[in-house]
Amino acid sequence: MKFPFKPTCTAALTALITCSSITYAHATGQQNVNSHLNYNDTHASNRNYKDIHVRELDSGSNDTHSNLASSIHTQVASSALGVLLTTSNYKDTHVSEGELSLNEASNDTHAKNHKNAKSRMLTQVPYSALGVLPTREHDTQFSYGEDPLQTVYVWHGRDGAQSEVSEDAVIFVHGGCWLNAYGYDHAKGFYSALAELGMGVYVMEYRRVGDEGGGWPGSLNDVTSAMKASIDKIVATGKNRNIYVVGHSAGGHLGLLAAQQLSGSDWGKNIKQVIGLAAITNMQSYARGKNSCQTATPQFMGGMPSDKEFEYQAATPVATDIQPAVILLQGNEDSIVPEHHATMPGAKNRIITNGGHFDWLHPDSSSFDALLEVLGEHD
Repeated sequence: MKFPFKPTCTAALTALITCSSITYAHATGQQNVNSHLNYNDTHASNRNYKDIHVRELDSGSNDTHSNLASSIHTQVASSALGVLLTTSNYKDTHVSEGELSLNEASNDTHAKNHKNAKSRMLTQVPYSALGVLPTREHDTQFSYGEDPLQTVYVWHGRDGAQSEVSEDAVIFVHGGCWLNAYGYDHAKGFYSALAELGMGVYVMEYRRVGDEGGGWPGSLNDVTSAMKASIDKIVATGKNRNIYVVGHSAGGHLGLLAAQQLSGSDWGKNIKQVIGLAAITNMQSYARGKNSCQTATPQFMGGMPSDKEFEYQAATPVATDIQPAVILLQGNEDSIVPEHHATMPGAKNRIITNGGHFDWLHPDSSSFDALLEVLGEHD
């Protein structure tokens, strides 16, 4: 759908998106860890992205961080990694064909099934695009601790008629390099989109680097407590058939570890599947990287692997110790989390062609489409 922007409106909107910065204030009053440790260096290859919400923006306005893209040092070629796919004959149909119509995309096994002829084909979505997605505020919230940050926000599933539907529930752990500069609210468009598909969405906030009690292992302790509290709430409703634990980036790392801690417990037995979206799975190698999120790892861990060998070992998830099954979804052009993080013994995976780091959080991307398949909610 094209929006009838006039040239003057287009220029104003372009300037607004280009110049705006994203910061988050927290109730604790702790100073955000921001500076250069952020998502600045993430989109060197976003030339294929076209924002369907702001169609008239010129190509240079898509990424507010493009001037810092030269700091990327960790592009990993999938051909050199031998990444295992979900099945031996799996072929990724989520190609980077952002301009294809449904007719032109007749070979795409997903395009044929989209309601309202809606094609999810975007790739290399910039972080700035998440801020212009349509959202709605959470329906309710509850605390799992005394700190104001120890809160879970809930979006009830909807069936399009504003009545609540809750057949499946997603417990989500947001990312942001473990830093308190990035809160749960940067992905509200993602939560809203899942809720509109009928899923209950439980989004935890937790203490991170820069918050008192955050970092290792405090952040994991918060995530584990929030996961327990969310499962208790979901089970108590008696409405949810399946509970999925989903985490993105650093949140994927913490989600995997929390699910590992709960494996074998009554809480763990209620989890249908654990899903990592560009999840960080190898802490030792990640801490030695050079992009902005990698260089935040020693802050989170309290030192480098050579100084904190035991801590890094404890902070590295083991898929074979996680029950139920783990699946890792990863874009092969992710400039924040290299593709090899999707190769964990005991975990299934799916690699998305030309997929970027923030694609998972955009409901019009091919990566979001792949997530819906795993959740069983493909339309």
